[in-house]
Amino acid sequence: MNVLTKQIVDEARKWIGTKEVGHNDGPEVRAWLKRVNRHPGAPWCAAFAWCMLDDACRALGVRNPIEPVAGVHLFRQLGKEHDAWTTDPGAGYVFFIDHGIRDGVKLGHCGIVVDVGPKSLVTIEGNTNEAGSREGDRVAIKTRRLGEVSLGYLDPGKLVVESSPR
Repeated sequence: MNVLTKQIVDEARKWIGTKEVGHNDGPEVRAWLKRVNRHPGAPWCAAFAWCMLDDACRALGVRNPIEPVAGVHLFRQLGKEHDAWTTDPGAGYVFFIDHGIRDGVKLGHCGIVVDVGPKSLVTIEGNTNEAGSREGDRVAIKTRRLGEVSLGYLDPGKLVVESSPR
């Protein structure tokens, strides 16, 4: 882990156990969605993951080069455009899972990798539940099989970050 990926994990750990109030709502969920220009009630796993990246950048005094994003597939695409996408997992990386298309909309799920084992990942995810759903009700630690991650990873260590003016 580098200093940025470690900070992302530290930021995500602060929110473990945070639960929605209503469906895709609640004070923390509203704040995350607002930061990525989405309305209350929208799915928020990508908003959570982006905010953890952004909070880590802020804590380190650097600019987050990934624009605010609330969609899993767009988040992944932005990672690719910044040459930060990889097929190999690492702690502090953002993982991406494809859940197909429904009503013409690409569905997915993402979260923060905390630890990588030989066949599984330990993650911190927003908008999940005990079953690991992409539409859950909390921030939780999960264990996922490596094979579940169908769209790869964003490696924040590959992002070109610039110091923010203080």
